[in-house]
Amino acid sequence: MSMSGHVYGKVLDAKTNKAVSFATVGVIHAKDSSVVTGVLSESNGNFSVDNLRPGEFLLRINFIGYEPMYKSFALTPQSMEKDLGNFKLQPSSQMLKEAVVTADKSTFEMAIDKKVFNVDKNLASKGGTATDALRQVPTVNVDIDGNVSLRNGSPTIFVDGKKSPLTLDQIPADEIENIEIITNPSAKYDADGMSGIINITLKKDRKPGVNGMIMAGVGTHDQYNGGVNLNIYKKPLNFTLNYFANSRPRIMDGHTDRTNFNNTYLSQQSHEYGTGLFQVGRVGLDYFIDNRNTLSLSGGIGGGNHDENGTIYSDYFNAGKEMDSSSIRTTREKNNFNFISGDLDYTHNFAKEKEQLTVQGSYRRFKGPGNGSYVTNYLDPDSKPLRDVNTQQFSSGGSNNIYTFQSDYTDPLNEGKAKLDGGVKATIVKSNNYSNVLDKQSDGSYIKDLLASYNYSFKQRDYAAYVNFSNQLGNFGYQAGLRFEQYDYTGTLIDSNYSFNYNKPGLFPSIFLSQKLGGNQELQLNYSRRVDRPNFWQISPRIDYEDPQNLRKGNPELEPEYTNSFEFSYNNIFGASNFLATVYFRNTNNLITSYVTPISNDTLLSTFVNASSSNTYGAELTLRSPVTDWWTITANANLFQTDIKASNIKTGLSNSGFSWFAKVNSEMRLPASFVLQLTGNYEADRVIPQGKEKGSGSLDVGLKKDFLQSKALTVTLSGSDIFNTDRNRRYTESEGYFTQDSYRKRLSRVFKINLSYRFGKQDFSLFKRKPKQQQGNDQDMMMQGGPDE
Repeated sequence: MSMSGHVYGKVLDAKTNKAVSFATVGVIHAKDSSVVTGVLSESNGNFSVDNLRPGEFLLRINFIGYEPMYKSFALTPQSMEKDLGNFKLQPSSQMLKEAVVTADKSTFEMAIDKKVFNVDKNLASKGGTATDALRQVPTVNVDIDGNVSLRNGSPTIFVDGKKSPLTLDQIPADEIENIEIITNPSAKYDADGMSGIINITLKKDRKPGVNGMIMAGVGTHDQYNGGVNLNIYKKPLNFTLNYFANSRPRIMDGHTDRTNFNNTYLSQQSHEYGTGLFQVGRVGLDYFIDNRNTLSLSGGIGGGNHDENGTIYSDYFNAGKEMDSSSIRTTREKNNFNFISGDLDYTHNFAKEKEQLTVQGSYRRFKGPGNGSYVTNYLDPDSKPLRDVNTQQFSSGGSNNIYTFQSDYTDPLNEGKAKLDGGVKATIVKSNNYSNVLDKQSDGSYIKDLLASYNYSFKQRDYAAYVNFSNQLGNFGYQAGLRFEQYDYTGTLIDSNYSFNYNKPGLFPSIFLSQKLGGNQELQLNYSRRVDRPNFWQISPRIDYEDPQNLRKGNPELEPEYTNSFEFSYNNIFGASNFLATVYFRNTNNLITSYVTPISNDTLLSTFVNASSSNTYGAELTLRSPVTDWWTITANANLFQTDIKASNIKTGLSNSGFSWFAKVNSEMRLPASFVLQLTGNYEADRVIPQGKEKGSGSLDVGLKKDFLQSKALTVTLSGSDIFNTDRNRRYTESEGYFTQDSYRKRLSRVFKINLSYRFGKQDFSLFKRKPKQQQGNDQDMMMQGGPDE
């Protein structure tokens, strides 16, 4: 799924028609002549350039004793593969002079069907996690719990185009190359996710020679991070090694006020503090068999620990609002986890331009044991014990295994104006999870609590096949696709020998119509049908007793929700600016939503249910534009109306409301090579079936300075949520039962300093030892000081 382009060709002597070995092949931005990357031709004259982004480029080929040769070409999201043909160099008596140039990637790139955020250019997420990186991405909203939404809907999140058992807080931001946003994917992509796909692409260098980076950082509240990246590339092999460690606390304060309609009241204060260390290592090897065949093998291993202490203070009031009693519940918890991953990828490029076959296989495993205790003291209004202290101990654990196989084939037709895509995919998930809760008895012994304990396993199988056909008729283009997915889920409560299953085959069509206008303008109308399937926590029947007055439980009978998504978009690239406007409509049936019911005078149970339907009407505007030659702003606004119908849950239950979300990224290149970035966002009140999520916003800042002549050393100062305003506030009500206001505030204001040092250079001499007379003449376009940013 990564937006990675590939061009290739052959270099020949114009007079002899023989291959020219080790000629310098450079790819240059057509706009400003800055270098993107470079390779050397092989002994047979073949060359291959990978990892290119969409854009207009110039290919420059030169070799000592020959005239340089140029060829312009362009890559688009629809055409990322080009065979540039043969290049016949003419002999020359002029020697080429050395040129040292650099390239600079844009922070945010927009196309009509995809947006790409270059994480490496973002300052606020340095030393953080994927959660921090996503908070900086225009169009994306991340709440304090790390829940990601896109246009007020839930997207599917992939890592390198595959499902991952890791949470976003377990993926280092410094390991991310870019984040791709696809709001309305075609049939080629998984149908999961009501509002599209977010794909996190990890770094993978392919620069000739030995290159790398060392990183280290420290932040307030005892936050630390460090890591190293190493890349060794000598065709036909490319070796990468990455390691990253991150230690950050988890701090949260909360407050809840509830009014029960039996004239009783509850007031709660909570505090949590957790610490932990996370480490991850990755290794990869690419074998370039020849210009048309590449085999890649990669693997990862990691893990960490998380210790947490929490206290909940609860005060209970009678009808006269006089304190009736209180309780203090203390939690002690220790968790460990580890994971491994493995990937094997094969790519074959046929002789026919743009015809390609890819085969991919991957494995992910996650394991996480833990243990802890709950201690609850019940007190009267004078803070004297009402009853014996309630003590519980628990141990938990689980494993999650994900197997994925995928193959895709692309065949260009009608001289490249049309294209036929097809592919198959299989994903199998096996999971086992348990929690044993023991109640302490008066004699000091412990007895298993059967209500709070669980032993749960599930097996999930998803088989898919798709076909896409696209065609270009002048300035008009169209694409039609159909995806079939067979989804099967089996869950088992092992202790009670109770199983449940749902088997959901589905067809998911997609249609895209596009019309190019004058200049760099384009209109697009598209439709796709999507599905959002319940995740493990939404269907797990376990009851979370961490807060006895606010229990949480999954619903094994939860059904998938289905969404019909329509978009009408206008994209205009004018000068260095890019404007994208989209009007969209989403109709969702069987909407998965949270639902709260009272189960006693002072206890609520929160679970998940299927509401009848939800309709969302919205408009999203995104503009990236340079204010001056040193200041660029990316602004995004999403305005939407939501109508929820949930009378199937409770008669008359429905809710409607207008909301909006806005985010602004500002990047200023200041004197003395300083770069200043500001990111601000705000989400207004948003309706849910039983109330609303209240508005919240934040402001992040980052300042970067490069040092040394080669700019190899970079120092970044950053501050997240500098005004400490990011929080979660929710109002919930159930007519005739209760109203509740809740407030939660996680640690969000953090100031950090991060240092990174790049070493090595693009050393083409690794491909061939130079003759002595050439030792002083480096090939053109060598990039000193490590990889460009």
